[in-house]
Parts: sequence; C-alpha cells; structure tokens
Amino acid sequence: MKKLNLLLLLILFTVSCNSSKKQNIVGEWILEEKKDQETDEPPMPFARDPQIFIFNQDGTYINKNGYFKRIENAKWDENKTLYLGEKTQYKIKDDSLLIFNLIENKFESNKILQITKSKIVLELKDKSLITLISTKSKQYKNTPIDKIVVSKSACYGSCPINSTIIDVNGDFLFYGERYNLKNGFFKSEVSSNITQGIFNEIKNIDIKSLKPEYSVSATDLPSSTITFISKGKIIKTIYDYGGESPFELKRLIRNISYLYQTIPLQPISVKDPSLIYNFTSKTKRVSLEKESERFYLFNELLKAKIINKNLEKLAFSGKYLIDLPEDYEYDKMHLYERHIYTNGQIFNIQLRDKTIKTLDLGYNFFDKNNLIRSINDTLR
Repeated sequence: MKKLNLLLLLILFTVSCNSSKKQNIVGEWILEEKKDQETDEPPMPFARDPQIFIFNQDGTYINKNGYFKRIENAKWDENKTLYLGEKTQYKIKDDSLLIFNLIENKFESNKILQITKSKIVLELKDKSLITLISTKSKQYKNTPIDKIVVSKSACYGSCPINSTIIDVNGDFLFYGERYNLKNGFFKSEVSSNITQGIFNEIKNIDIKSLKPEYSVSATDLPSSTITFISKGKIIKTIYDYGGESPFELKRLIRNISYLYQTIPLQPISVKDPSLIYNFTSKTKRVSLEKESERFYLFNELLKAKIINKNLEKLAFSGKYLIDLPEDYEYDKMHLYERHIYTNGQIFNIQLRDKTIKTLDLGYNFFDKNNLIRSINDTLR
C-alpha cells in the first residue's frame, strides 16, 4: 500500500511539474544577448535583430524572426529563398522543450534547466546554454490602416525584386519583377485569418514616430519601401536600405513580401505596366516616393474606368518604359519610352503602338495625397 501511495505521489508530482512548466512558458520571450568580444568591424545587416518568440496556450509557437529555406541547385542569378512563415508547434515532455523545426520538418528537443514566469534557461544539443527573458511587445494606437503596399528593390546579386498590395478585405496584387519563385502579375483573395494577422501586426508599430528613411553605411544591399494607406490616402511611406528600420516594421515587410509563396495565385495579363515615378508641369512636380507609392498608383489605374479620349490639355506629363526585349541596346532606350499626360484624375496613357488609352480614376490622386509641389521644391 505504501509503495502504491508513493507511486501516486510521484505521478502527481510529475504531472504538477509539467503543468507548472506549461503555464510558465506561455507568453512572449526574447533571447538574452551575449556580450561578444568587441570588434572594429561594423555589424552585419540584420545581426542586431532581437530574437523574439511567443508560446501560446494552445501549443502554437511563433518565431518572430521567421523560418527560411534555401532551395538547392539554384543558379547564381536565381533567388530560391522559400519563406516558411513564423508559426509552428511546441510541446513540453518531461524536462524537455520540443519545437517543430519547419526547415528540418521534425521536432527538436532542448533540455529545460530552469523555467519561471520571467526566465527560461535551455541546454541545446551542443551543451551550450541560452536564456529567454519574459517580454511584452508595446502596442500603439495608429490611424486605422486599410491598405498596405510593400516593394523590394535590387541588390548586387539576386535579391527578390517585387511589389505587393493587400487591403483589409484580403484583396491582393503581386508583381514579381525578378528573382522570385513566381514572376509576373498575380492576384488573390487572402483568407480572413491571414489578412487579420497581417493587419494586427500594425499594432506593434508606432507609425507616427517612424522616420521616412532608414539606411546602413554599406553598399550593394537590398532596399524596401512600405506605404500605409487609410481611406484611399497615403498616410506614410518608409524607405529602408539594408534592414535598418525597427524590427516590427521589417517583420511586417517580410510577411507581406513573401505572402505570395503561401497563398493560391491567379495570373493576370498586364502588358507594358505603366509604372512611373515623376510627373512634371511647367511650374509644378509630382514625386511618388519610391516603388511602393508608384505601385499604389498603378493598382488604382488598374481599377480605373476607360473613357473616350480626353482632348483637353492635361497639366502633368511623365514617361514610362514598355517591356524591353532581352537584346535591347542601351543607347536606344528612348525607343521604348512612352508618355503619360494627366491632371491627377484623368490619365492619357500612350501605349506600345503609340495610340492613347484614357482612364478616369474618379478622384484626383495627386490632390488627395497632397503630392503636388513647386518644381524647385526638393522636400515632399
């Protein structure tokens, strides 16, 4: 009888310990940084990103830094980076924490040496120790954002070049220009769960306090731009060269720019996309900040109404390039230029054959977004 009671006590103690561990682990954690030996060399881009993890009550685990996998046998001029997302599963078994590794497609076990509500110490396979400290991401009240545009630009190499726009209803447009798993124009209807998750991430970003530009002192790195839109109006555009912007902003950019890899896509035919930066008149100019604002205007023009040719003189003009042949000669680039004439609402677009297509946005894009400046004004 005594042996039976002792066995029951041991079982109850083990169950109680596991239950305590499961309760203590729930929440958000940040990897405690180790003080590395100082060096005169500048830190690598993204090396300073915090390592942040979330353990949920239902057994889901979120690695805010994401999981990436490189597809083998890619050519030097191809980018075959597969983004696997942030979310996976975890479980606690005896004295071990098991996390499902999306890259290796298996659970990895780490020994729990200490676990409280404020601190976790784990022993890894190589016997090294890591410490997680309890944290809580600050949340902010922003202007309600109903549309986000993200653009990724070139680097010295095969960095993805693409643009993505998504709104709160899940309407999605992707343009893969080069070095993507899919290149071309695609649309989709994103599920409400995924859409809600993306727009919920905005709570972790203080949009008002963001600088218009972040840049690292290095060359040949990729850049990103993100534009926040509310009720059809541009609220803010941020340019990030080399991954210098705040962590939660980079996280949002990443989760939007790689979304095309994880949702069903429908290809759409867009010939000679009229992507344009600048419009000028005799005394005024309109400058679309970086690629994301340019892509936003392009998306609006896709939805514009085709009308009969407008014969009135439109104040602003600009140029865009039609699709270039692979063997084009640089000194003959002007042969592929086409013109756009506009007042911000009506757009007369010169096509490949130099005929004119006229579009009516239904509102003045330049006025609504306060984009018109003096031609000599260098500020936005």
